[in-house]
Amino acid sequence: MNIIEDLNKKIKLSKARIISAQEQIKSHKSGEVKLTYLGFSSLELNIEKNKFLLRKYEEKLQKLTVEDIKEIEKKEKKKKEILKNNYYKYQMLRIKRDKTKTEKEIENALDILEEVPKQLKLTDEDIFILSRKSDELFLKIHSDLDDELIEIKSEFISLVEDKFNKTNNELKLLNSRIPIIILQLKNLLQNIQKNLEDEPLNNRKFNGLPKFEDWWIRELWSSPYAYMGLFKWQEIVLSLCITTEQKKAFEMIFKNWILIKKLLNTKGGYGYFYNHAFDEMIFKYTGLEDEYIESNLKSMEKIILDLTTKEDLTVLPKEHDIITPYMKFKLEKENEKQQKEDLK
Repeated sequence: MNIIEDLNKKIKLSKARIISAQEQIKSHKSGEVKLTYLGFSSLELNIEKNKFLLRKYEEKLQKLTVEDIKEIEKKEKKKKEILKNNYYKYQMLRIKRDKTKTEKEIENALDILEEVPKQLKLTDEDIFILSRKSDELFLKIHSDLDDELIEIKSEFISLVEDKFNKTNNELKLLNSRIPIIILQLKNLLQNIQKNLEDEPLNNRKFNGLPKFEDWWIRELWSSPYAYMGLFKWQEIVLSLCITTEQKKAFEMIFKNWILIKKLLNTKGGYGYFYNHAFDEMIFKYTGLEDEYIESNLKSMEKIILDLTTKEDLTVLPKEHDIITPYMKFKLEKENEKQQKEDLK
Protein backbone atom coordinates (compact mmCIF):
# COMPACT_ATOMS: atom_id res chain seq x y z
CA MET A 1 0.00 0.00 0.00
CA ASN A 2 2.32 2.78 -1.27
CA ILE A 3 -0.11 5.64 -0.52
CA ILE A 4 -0.41 4.70 3.18
CA GLU A 5 3.34 4.11 3.52
CA ASP A 6 3.96 7.45 1.81
CA LEU A 7 1.60 9.28 4.19
CA ASN A 8 3.19 7.69 7.25
CA LYS A 9 6.64 8.73 6.02
CA LYS A 10 5.46 12.31 5.47
CA ILE A 11 3.87 12.42 8.96
CA LYS A 12 7.09 11.12 10.51
CA LEU A 13 9.19 13.65 8.58
CA SER A 14 6.94 16.60 9.53
CA LYS A 15 7.09 15.62 13.23
CA ALA A 16 10.89 15.35 13.05
CA ARG A 17 11.19 18.81 11.46
CA ILE A 18 8.91 20.37 14.10
CA ILE A 19 10.93 18.80 16.95
CA SER A 20 14.24 19.88 15.37
CA ALA A 21 13.07 23.50 14.94
CA GLN A 22 11.64 23.61 18.50
CA GLU A 23 14.94 22.35 19.93
CA GLN A 24 16.89 25.02 18.05
CA ILE A 25 14.55 27.73 19.36
CA LYS A 26 14.90 26.31 22.89
CA SER A 27 18.72 26.44 22.58
CA HIS A 28 18.47 30.05 21.40
CA LYS A 29 16.29 31.09 24.35
CA SER A 30 18.59 29.35 26.84
CA GLY A 31 21.61 31.12 25.41
CA GLU A 32 23.38 27.99 24.14
CA VAL A 33 23.31 29.28 20.57
CA LYS A 34 22.69 32.72 19.14
CA LEU A 35 20.32 32.96 16.20
CA THR A 36 19.83 35.99 13.99
CA TYR A 37 16.38 37.55 13.86
CA LEU A 38 15.99 36.14 10.36
CA GLY A 39 17.08 32.66 11.49
CA PHE A 40 14.69 32.70 14.45
CA SER A 41 11.78 33.80 12.23
CA SER A 42 12.63 31.09 9.70
CA LEU A 43 12.41 28.41 12.41
CA GLU A 44 9.02 29.70 13.62
CA LEU A 45 7.75 29.70 10.05
CA ASN A 46 9.11 26.18 9.56
CA ILE A 47 7.21 24.94 12.63
CA GLU A 48 3.93 26.48 11.45
CA LYS A 49 4.36 25.08 7.96
CA ASN A 50 5.07 21.53 9.18
CA LYS A 51 2.22 21.67 11.72
CA PHE A 52 -0.11 22.53 8.84
CA LEU A 53 1.29 19.65 6.74
CA LEU A 54 1.07 17.27 9.69
CA ARG A 55 -2.64 18.03 10.19
CA LYS A 56 -3.21 17.63 6.44
CA TYR A 57 -1.47 14.24 6.26
CA GLU A 58 -3.12 12.92 9.43
CA GLU A 59 -6.59 13.97 8.24
CA LYS A 60 -5.95 12.33 4.87
CA LEU A 61 -4.84 9.14 6.57
CA GLN A 62 -7.92 9.09 8.83
CA LYS A 63 -10.22 9.50 5.82
CA LEU A 64 -8.95 6.26 4.33
CA THR A 65 -11.73 3.81 5.21
CA VAL A 66 -11.37 0.03 5.27
CA GLU A 67 -12.96 -0.02 1.80
CA ASP A 68 -10.46 2.55 0.55
CA ILE A 69 -7.58 0.48 1.87
CA LYS A 70 -8.92 -2.65 0.18
CA GLU A 71 -9.27 -0.74 -3.07
CA ILE A 72 -5.72 0.57 -2.78
CA GLU A 73 -4.44 -2.93 -2.09
CA LYS A 74 -6.34 -4.21 -5.12
CA LYS A 75 -4.89 -1.49 -7.36
CA GLU A 76 -1.37 -2.03 -6.04
CA LYS A 77 -1.65 -5.79 -6.61
CA LYS A 78 -2.92 -5.24 -10.15
CA LYS A 79 -0.11 -2.79 -10.81
CA LYS A 80 2.50 -5.30 -9.61
CA GLU A 81 0.95 -8.04 -11.75
CA ILE A 82 1.08 -5.80 -14.83
CA LEU A 83 4.73 -4.91 -14.14
CA LYS A 84 5.58 -8.59 -13.62
CA ASN A 85 3.77 -9.69 -16.79
CA ASN A 86 5.45 -6.93 -18.79
CA TYR A 87 8.83 -7.98 -17.39
CA TYR A 88 8.50 -11.47 -18.86
CA LYS A 89 6.55 -10.30 -21.92
CA TYR A 90 9.41 -8.07 -23.06
CA GLN A 91 12.24 -10.21 -21.63
CA MET A 92 13.50 -11.38 -25.04
CA LEU A 93 13.52 -7.83 -26.42
CA ARG A 94 15.29 -6.55 -23.29
CA ILE A 95 17.98 -9.23 -23.50
CA LYS A 96 18.54 -8.45 -27.21
CA ARG A 97 19.11 -4.76 -26.34
CA ASP A 98 21.39 -5.38 -23.34
CA LYS A 99 24.43 -3.18 -24.03
CA THR A 100 26.42 -4.66 -21.13
CA LYS A 101 26.68 -8.12 -22.77
CA THR A 102 28.60 -9.37 -25.79
CA GLU A 103 26.87 -10.69 -28.93
CA LYS A 104 27.82 -14.25 -27.96
CA GLU A 105 26.41 -13.83 -24.42
CA ILE A 106 23.15 -12.47 -25.82
CA GLU A 107 22.94 -15.27 -28.41
CA ASN A 108 23.50 -17.94 -25.71
CA ALA A 109 20.96 -16.26 -23.40
CA LEU A 110 18.31 -16.23 -26.15
CA ASP A 111 18.95 -19.96 -26.76
CA ILE A 112 18.38 -20.65 -23.06
CA LEU A 113 15.25 -18.46 -23.02
CA GLU A 114 13.71 -20.58 -25.78
CA GLU A 115 14.38 -23.76 -23.77
CA VAL A 116 13.02 -22.48 -20.44
CA PRO A 117 9.41 -23.64 -19.78
CA LYS A 118 6.96 -20.72 -19.77
CA GLN A 119 5.81 -21.69 -16.26
CA LEU A 120 9.36 -21.26 -14.94
CA LYS A 121 9.93 -17.54 -14.50
CA LEU A 122 13.60 -16.55 -14.44
CA THR A 123 15.13 -13.08 -14.19
CA ASP A 124 17.37 -11.72 -16.95
CA GLU A 125 20.40 -12.32 -14.73
CA ASP A 126 19.35 -15.92 -14.11
CA ILE A 127 19.06 -16.46 -17.88
CA PHE A 128 22.58 -15.09 -18.45
CA ILE A 129 23.98 -17.24 -15.61
CA LEU A 130 22.39 -20.37 -17.11
CA SER A 131 23.71 -19.53 -20.57
CA ARG A 132 27.22 -18.94 -19.20
CA LYS A 133 27.17 -22.27 -17.34
CA SER A 134 25.89 -24.00 -20.47
CA ASP A 135 28.75 -22.54 -22.49
CA GLU A 136 31.33 -23.46 -19.83
CA LEU A 137 30.10 -27.05 -19.76
CA PHE A 138 30.33 -27.24 -23.57
CA LEU A 139 26.71 -28.23 -24.07
CA LYS A 140 26.95 -27.63 -27.80
CA ILE A 141 26.58 -29.87 -30.84
CA HIS A 142 28.09 -29.38 -34.32
CA SER A 143 25.57 -28.44 -37.02
CA ASP A 144 26.18 -31.70 -38.95
CA LEU A 145 24.69 -33.59 -35.97
CA ASP A 146 21.58 -31.42 -35.67
CA ASP A 147 19.25 -33.96 -37.30
CA GLU A 148 20.42 -36.73 -34.99
CA LEU A 149 20.04 -34.44 -31.98
CA ILE A 150 16.48 -33.53 -33.00
CA GLU A 151 15.64 -37.23 -33.29
CA ILE A 152 17.06 -38.05 -29.84
CA LYS A 153 15.39 -35.03 -28.26
CA SER A 154 12.03 -35.90 -29.80
CA GLU A 155 12.31 -39.47 -28.53
CA PHE A 156 13.28 -38.32 -25.03
CA ILE A 157 10.44 -35.79 -24.79
CA SER A 158 7.94 -38.46 -25.85
CA LEU A 159 9.00 -40.46 -22.77
CA VAL A 160 8.50 -37.61 -20.31
CA GLU A 161 6.04 -35.10 -21.80
CA ASP A 162 3.00 -36.26 -19.78
CA LYS A 163 4.84 -36.47 -16.44
CA PHE A 164 5.08 -32.80 -15.47
CA ASN A 165 3.35 -31.04 -12.60
CA LYS A 166 3.86 -27.94 -10.47
CA THR A 167 6.51 -29.70 -8.37
CA ASN A 168 8.86 -30.69 -11.17
CA ASN A 169 8.13 -28.28 -14.01
CA GLU A 170 11.72 -26.98 -13.81
CA LEU A 171 12.90 -30.40 -15.02
CA LYS A 172 11.89 -29.25 -18.49
CA LEU A 173 15.19 -27.36 -18.53
CA LEU A 174 16.83 -30.75 -19.02
CA ASN A 175 14.89 -31.48 -22.21
CA SER A 176 17.80 -30.12 -24.24
CA ARG A 177 20.64 -30.93 -21.86
CA ILE A 178 20.04 -34.67 -21.65
CA PRO A 179 19.80 -35.34 -25.43
CA ILE A 180 23.04 -33.36 -25.97
CA ILE A 181 24.94 -35.47 -23.42
CA ILE A 182 23.57 -38.67 -24.96
CA LEU A 183 24.67 -37.61 -28.45
CA GLN A 184 28.09 -36.43 -27.24
CA LEU A 185 28.78 -39.73 -25.47
CA LYS A 186 27.49 -41.76 -28.44
CA ASN A 187 29.86 -40.00 -30.83
CA LEU A 188 32.80 -40.24 -28.43
CA LEU A 189 32.34 -44.01 -28.08
CA GLN A 190 32.05 -44.41 -31.85
CA ASN A 191 35.27 -42.42 -32.22
CA ILE A 192 37.10 -44.58 -29.66
CA GLN A 193 35.87 -47.79 -31.29
CA LYS A 194 36.98 -46.61 -34.75
CA ASN A 195 40.45 -45.70 -33.42
CA LEU A 196 40.84 -49.16 -31.93
CA GLU A 197 39.74 -50.80 -35.16
CA ASP A 198 42.06 -48.68 -37.31
CA GLU A 199 45.08 -48.93 -35.01
CA PRO A 200 44.83 -51.91 -32.63
CA LEU A 201 46.89 -51.27 -29.49
CA ASN A 202 47.99 -54.39 -27.62
CA ASN A 203 44.93 -56.23 -28.94
CA ARG A 204 42.67 -53.84 -27.07
CA LYS A 205 38.99 -54.30 -27.81
CA PHE A 206 36.09 -52.09 -26.85
CA ASN A 207 33.53 -54.19 -24.95
CA GLY A 208 31.30 -51.30 -23.91
CA LEU A 209 31.14 -49.06 -20.86
CA PRO A 210 31.33 -50.58 -17.36
CA LYS A 211 28.14 -50.44 -15.30
CA PHE A 212 27.77 -47.68 -12.72
CA GLU A 213 25.94 -47.90 -9.40
CA ASP A 214 23.14 -45.52 -8.50
CA TRP A 215 24.19 -45.21 -4.84
CA TRP A 216 27.54 -43.74 -5.90
CA ILE A 217 25.73 -40.71 -7.26
CA ARG A 218 23.10 -40.56 -4.50
CA GLU A 219 25.76 -40.57 -1.76
CA LEU A 220 28.39 -38.53 -3.58
CA TRP A 221 30.14 -36.02 -1.26
CA SER A 222 28.63 -37.74 1.79
CA SER A 223 30.43 -41.09 1.46
CA PRO A 224 34.13 -41.64 0.55
CA TYR A 225 33.14 -45.08 -0.78
CA ALA A 226 30.73 -43.51 -3.27
CA TYR A 227 33.41 -41.06 -4.38
CA MET A 228 35.94 -43.89 -4.74
CA GLY A 229 33.46 -45.98 -6.77
CA LEU A 230 32.82 -43.14 -9.22
CA PHE A 231 36.50 -42.24 -9.39
CA LYS A 232 37.48 -45.80 -10.30
CA TRP A 233 34.61 -46.04 -12.81
CA GLN A 234 35.77 -42.80 -14.45
CA GLU A 235 39.36 -44.09 -14.46
CA ILE A 236 38.32 -47.25 -16.36
CA VAL A 237 36.44 -45.24 -19.02
CA LEU A 238 39.34 -42.79 -19.40
CA SER A 239 41.66 -45.74 -20.02
CA LEU A 240 39.54 -46.55 -23.10
CA CYS A 241 40.25 -43.09 -24.53
CA ILE A 242 43.24 -43.01 -26.87
CA THR A 243 43.76 -39.34 -27.70
CA THR A 244 44.00 -36.31 -25.40
CA GLU A 245 40.92 -34.85 -27.15
CA GLN A 246 38.93 -37.98 -26.29
CA LYS A 247 39.98 -37.77 -22.63
CA LYS A 248 39.00 -34.09 -22.43
CA ALA A 249 35.67 -34.83 -24.14
CA PHE A 250 34.84 -37.62 -21.71
CA GLU A 251 35.80 -35.54 -18.67
CA MET A 252 33.35 -32.85 -19.80
CA ILE A 253 30.62 -35.42 -20.53
CA PHE A 254 31.27 -37.03 -17.14
CA LYS A 255 30.85 -33.67 -15.34
CA ASN A 256 27.55 -33.01 -17.11
CA TRP A 257 26.30 -36.54 -16.51
CA ILE A 258 27.08 -36.30 -12.76
CA LEU A 259 25.51 -32.83 -12.61
CA ILE A 260 22.22 -34.06 -14.09
CA LYS A 261 22.14 -37.33 -12.13
CA LYS A 262 22.75 -35.42 -8.85
CA LEU A 263 19.99 -32.93 -9.73
CA LEU A 264 17.53 -35.73 -10.45
CA ASN A 265 18.48 -37.47 -7.19
CA THR A 266 17.71 -34.33 -5.18
CA LYS A 267 14.16 -34.38 -6.62
CA GLY A 268 13.51 -37.70 -4.91
CA GLY A 269 10.44 -39.58 -6.14
CA TYR A 270 9.38 -36.62 -8.29
CA GLY A 271 12.46 -37.16 -10.46
CA TYR A 272 12.23 -40.95 -10.86
CA PHE A 273 10.35 -40.91 -14.17
CA TYR A 274 12.87 -38.44 -15.60
CA ASN A 275 15.85 -40.38 -14.27
CA HIS A 276 14.44 -43.60 -15.73
CA ALA A 277 13.85 -41.98 -19.15
CA PHE A 278 17.44 -40.69 -19.09
CA ASP A 279 18.77 -44.15 -18.21
CA GLU A 280 16.71 -45.81 -20.95
CA MET A 281 17.87 -43.37 -23.60
CA ILE A 282 21.54 -43.33 -22.65
CA PHE A 283 21.56 -47.15 -22.58
CA LYS A 284 19.93 -47.32 -26.00
CA TYR A 285 22.42 -44.95 -27.65
CA THR A 286 25.62 -45.56 -25.66
CA GLY A 287 25.19 -48.84 -23.79
CA LEU A 288 25.66 -47.08 -20.44
CA GLU A 289 23.57 -48.76 -17.73
CA ASP A 290 23.52 -49.07 -13.97
CA GLU A 291 23.92 -52.28 -12.00
CA TYR A 292 20.76 -53.47 -10.26
CA ILE A 293 21.44 -57.15 -9.46
CA GLU A 294 21.78 -57.22 -5.67
CA SER A 295 24.53 -59.88 -5.54
CA ASN A 296 26.61 -57.88 -8.03
CA LEU A 297 26.00 -54.69 -6.06
CA LYS A 298 27.20 -56.30 -2.83
CA SER A 299 30.22 -57.77 -4.59
CA MET A 300 31.20 -54.39 -6.04
CA GLU A 301 30.61 -52.71 -2.68
CA LYS A 302 33.17 -55.04 -1.12
CA ILE A 303 35.66 -54.26 -3.88
CA ILE A 304 35.16 -50.52 -3.30
CA LEU A 305 35.58 -50.95 0.47
CA ASP A 306 38.83 -52.87 -0.12
CA LEU A 307 40.07 -50.25 -2.59
CA THR A 308 39.30 -47.43 -0.16
CA THR A 309 41.11 -49.24 2.64
CA LYS A 310 44.17 -49.80 0.44
CA GLU A 311 44.32 -46.20 -0.69
CA ASP A 312 47.09 -44.43 1.19
CA LEU A 313 45.71 -40.92 1.49
CA THR A 314 48.86 -39.76 3.28
CA VAL A 315 50.89 -40.05 0.07
CA LEU A 316 50.79 -36.77 -1.83
CA PRO A 317 50.99 -36.61 -5.63
CA LYS A 318 54.44 -35.74 -6.99
CA GLU A 319 53.24 -32.41 -8.33
CA HIS A 320 51.48 -31.47 -5.11
CA ASP A 321 52.34 -27.95 -3.98
CA ILE A 322 50.81 -26.31 -0.91
CA ILE A 323 51.55 -22.84 -2.28
CA THR A 324 49.66 -22.65 -5.56
CA PRO A 325 50.62 -20.24 -8.39
CA TYR A 326 47.63 -18.08 -7.48
CA MET A 327 48.64 -18.11 -3.82
CA LYS A 328 52.12 -16.87 -4.88
CA PHE A 329 50.47 -14.06 -6.83
CA LYS A 330 48.41 -13.08 -3.77
CA LEU A 331 51.49 -13.12 -1.55
CA GLU A 332 53.37 -10.89 -3.99
CA LYS A 333 50.47 -8.41 -3.97
CA GLU A 334 50.40 -8.44 -0.17
CA ASN A 335 54.17 -7.79 -0.08
CA GLU A 336 53.81 -4.89 -2.52
CA LYS A 337 51.00 -3.44 -0.41
CA GLN A 338 53.09 -3.78 2.77
CA GLN A 339 56.10 -2.12 1.15
CA LYS A 340 53.97 0.87 0.09
CA GLU A 341 52.61 1.23 3.62
CA ASP A 342 56.15 1.03 5.06
CA LEU A 343 57.27 3.90 2.80
CA LYS A 344 54.52 6.21 4.09
